[in-house]
Amino acid sequence: MEFLQNTYRTLQTSVIPNISCMLVFYIIISNTVLVLSANTGFECSSVKRVFQDKGIHFSDVPKSPLSGDPLRICSAEASCCTEQAEVMLKTNARQRHDHMVKASLITLSSVLKTRSQKFDDFFKELLVKSKKDFHEMFKRTYGIIYEQNSYVFTDMFEMLENYYAKGKLDLLESMDNFFNILFQKMFTVIYNQYKFDDRYLGCVSEHMKELKPFDDVPNKLPLQLKRSFVATRTFAQALSIAGEIVANMIDLSSTEECARALLKMTHCSTCQGHQLKPCYNYCLNVMKGCLAYHSELDTEWNNFVDAIDKVIERLLGPFNIEMVVEPLNIKISDAIMNFQENAPQVSQRVFTGCGKPVLGRRRRETDYSGGTELSLETLQFSKSGKSHLEDESELGLDKLMKDIRLKVKDTRQFWTRFPYQMCNSDSIADAPGKNDTCWNGTTKSRYDRHVTSDGLSNQQNNPEVVVETTRSISLLNEQIFALKTITNKLKNAYNGYDVDWIDVEEYGSGSGSGDGIGDTEPDSEDDSGSGMYPTEHVVPEVVPEVSQPLPPRNDEDNNLHPIPQDKTNFQQNGTSSGSSTIHTTPKMSLNKALFSYLFPVVVVWFGSSLNEWLQ
Repeated sequence: MEFLQNTYRTLQTSVIPNISCMLVFYIIISNTVLVLSANTGFECSSVKRVFQDKGIHFSDVPKSPLSGDPLRICSAEASCCTEQAEVMLKTNARQRHDHMVKASLITLSSVLKTRSQKFDDFFKELLVKSKKDFHEMFKRTYGIIYEQNSYVFTDMFEMLENYYAKGKLDLLESMDNFFNILFQKMFTVIYNQYKFDDRYLGCVSEHMKELKPFDDVPNKLPLQLKRSFVATRTFAQALSIAGEIVANMIDLSSTEECARALLKMTHCSTCQGHQLKPCYNYCLNVMKGCLAYHSELDTEWNNFVDAIDKVIERLLGPFNIEMVVEPLNIKISDAIMNFQENAPQVSQRVFTGCGKPVLGRRRRETDYSGGTELSLETLQFSKSGKSHLEDESELGLDKLMKDIRLKVKDTRQFWTRFPYQMCNSDSIADAPGKNDTCWNGTTKSRYDRHVTSDGLSNQQNNPEVVVETTRSISLLNEQIFALKTITNKLKNAYNGYDVDWIDVEEYGSGSGSGDGIGDTEPDSEDDSGSGMYPTEHVVPEVVPEVSQPLPPRNDEDNNLHPIPQDKTNFQQNGTSSGSSTIHTTPKMSLNKALFSYLFPVVVVWFGSSLNEWLQ
């Protein structure tokens, strides 16, 4: 081109007329273009077809190669790309790269979220099945006594479901409350010849820890439940939030410097008439520069992978949720049987501490068998310690956990391996062994530049992409912080510590289980009376089904009422919707008190005398 410019200036200063000068210059130009075409060995029509095959269409492709000097990135001796085409090609290269990055991240995010949802669904089905088996076993074993008090156990399962779904309650305190209520109900069932008011039942509960009517079950079971539920919930949430973190990284778009490098790597060779793939090492440098900020997640991501793996060990071992949730019916039944075995000793100490209760009239519709023993069916449990549900679902849980473990382990060092993954694609770069027949950014030859090391800090020496290594990106910092947060929670769950429940809404859609397992509606049951017997109707049978995870909520007063300071006043045995307000009865007159005391005695004496006279 410099030769042509000098020739043109020489002709202008010559004595040849201007028209003759221009004619000569045109001839020289034409011959030069022919020489360029002959030397390059390609026509721009073939280049245009190559771009069209890639879905790139522009109309200003010259018929023959022109000088590439005006081009900013794809400058060359001869090129079929104009400045306008270069701008379009840069946009195309950037969009293509962002699309491939997005596809990879969506795949990883989907893997994590899908596994989280599978685990979440598995646990919910396990809990529903356990609830159903509990109901069937207790109905078969305890009959009408269980049916009339089934809400106590229904509320326990509802509490466990809500704890898993929301975590906004103290599980240990809730289970302690459950066993206190169970103790009260069992006491009133066994000694149903007596009338118990709230004050007396409160006194009964006060002696529970001292008497240990259920043996060690109230101490061991809540701890086992809490460790397993905390680990299970944290595990499911952590997987889901990790998927959200990956999805959020899609919004981290490529830089302008990256777009320039991508154009040079993917399209400049085509502009020069070459149909070459980039050299593998050349691609690595470009991708390491373009994905430099993504690599900043790698350290915390690896910590997350390690923490998940340790929690899986716990969930397959001592924190196994199946081993805790499924045999709830057996463990609570054992607790009840322990109470029955020790009932005489327990009652004696209760009567000593709380006083002898008043005899009450038994209701005909709830005529239980006499004595202190409940009518029980002998149950045969597997000597291996494994129950029916466990045998059915053990393989499912084991398979699911192993699948999750493998998938998560495969993501270790994902962010530093990301550039290699991109360049391993046959559509992006040539194979590593083809060093002499690939595009090196300038021509068809070996790529001799040094491949930079992994990580953001090393990209300051990247020969292909200018990377601002000190740049602070809020989106990236937020994802790093989120990874640190869930990793710390996983570590706490692994060690059996309490975990502050994660607000999954902060990270997007979350695990999908934050709304609980189902909707509940208040029961319309009449709550009047002692809460032990129905007044005008029998408590309806509750048969939990898999399709209806949450049973109807019972409004029975399950609160424990403390003993009032004034021991002369008694609580009315009324109903409550959650309050434990103490109601006092007006003091009796002396005559009324004597009548209330002597009348039953006289009736009993008269009945006994009449019976002897008839005999």
